[in-house]
Amino acid sequence: MSATSSSGKRNRRHPLAWLGGLLSRPLRLERRGVQLHVVLGEPNQPPAPPVRPGEVLRRGHEALRALLARHPDARHLLRHLSFFEQALGRHGSRALRSEVPLQVLRRAHEQLEMLLREDSSAELAALAARLERAVKDRSRAEDAAPPAGAVQVSEASHSLFDEMERSWTGNIPLGAAAAPPERA
Repeated sequence: MSATSSSGKRNRRHPLAWLGGLLSRPLRLERRGVQLHVVLGEPNQPPAPPVRPGEVLRRGHEALRALLARHPDARHLLRHLSFFEQALGRHGSRALRSEVPLQVLRRAHEQLEMLLREDSSAELAALAARLERAVKDRSRAEDAAPPAGAVQVSEASHSLFDEMERSWTGNIPLGAAAAPPERA
């Protein structure tokens, strides 16, 4: 008997929670014959959970793959977009961040925008927006960073230069530098 009463307590809601749920429902007017009645409408449905960025990217990739599959010659004509689609399938969002070179992303974005003029689906538009944002972010990052392998020159005093020269020449024995390497 105690098990039944404890399970009955679990199914009951607190009276204030029940009243809050009742008052949050919308009101409607209903006509019954010549009389108007105020009735409670259906409870409001909770909002759908927000779509995650990864899910939007996956849907955009599927839409792009389907678009390129409908036009077989498009993969040969739009090489940058085809390469981006394949990289997106292999690497996911890393393709936007680092896997695909920036110039290829720019060209793929141009080609996707050209295709959007004819076939503008919500998934492709979201993919184009994400691609544009990635191009802008990576352009900004590359503009801020010095190019790889670039020589950076800074001013130094004469005494600092002499000190550095002494430290460099102190590491190499003079006799070893003048003798040609021996062949075996």
